Amino acid sequence: MKVMKHKWCWIGLVVFASSTAFAAKKGEAKSESDTKKESSAEADKKADSAKDDSAKDDSAKDDSAKDEGDEDIAPSPPPKKARKVNAEAAPAKRTSTLNMGLLGSLGASPFTRLGLGLRGGLTLGATEGLYVGVIGTYFAGTSVTDPRLESPPDAERTRSTIIVAAEVGYDVLAATDFVVRPYLSPGIAYKADRTCATGICTDDNGIAAALAPGLQAIYSLGAVYLGGDLRYQIILNTSDASAAIISLTMGLRI
Repeated sequence: MKVMKHKWCWIGLVVFASSTAFAAKKGEAKSESDTKKESSAEADKKADSAKDDSAKDDSAKDDSAKDEGDEDIAPSPPPKKARKVNAEAAPAKRTSTLNMGLLGSLGASPFTRLGLGLRGGLTLGATEGLYVGVIGTYFAGTSVTDPRLESPPDAERTRSTIIVAAEVGYDVLAATDFVVRPYLSPGIAYKADRTCATGICTDDNGIAAALAPGLQAIYSLGAVYLGGDLRYQIILNTSDASAAIISLTMGLRI
């Protein structure tokens, strides 16, 4: 009996200890679960608080943006009338003008009576400025009796002349589309003399220096010009060829 009692006592102690350990373990597990739930609840609360703060910030930003928008929408004074701007770009200002033309001439000397020539040059300016160019003229001349010939006294002389010269002048705008050009023209003259008497003809050709001060007037009709020219043509070493020459000119100024 005593042995049985001791046995049941040990069994009771073991069962009690087991139940106590189980209860303690269950209590610890429950405590951990409650702690996790509390932590999760606190995290949720923090997240909700953060969301509320973010929503408040967004609302404040929206209000600020609305206020700024209202300020931007505030009526502004009417804009000043802008000056009309030409759609096309203004053409570049010219720095030089090219001159090319024809001229028909009539001289006071019989040896420079009728002439035809070409003229071309450059004006260093849009309308006014230094002019540099060249001129070439052919004069057919006419036949004349030369009383200075001793034998025979009734000999006839015919002379044709070619003059090639440079021109240096200055274009002055006297009025709208009207240019006056004083100039000086140094160059050379080739003369071909033919003297005939009693059926016998002799030739006397040669080159001489030439010089001509002159004045040209030009009226522009757009790119085309018309004009007149007066110069005194001097051919050195000849006394009978130097004379005043008047010319009519036409050409282009571009």
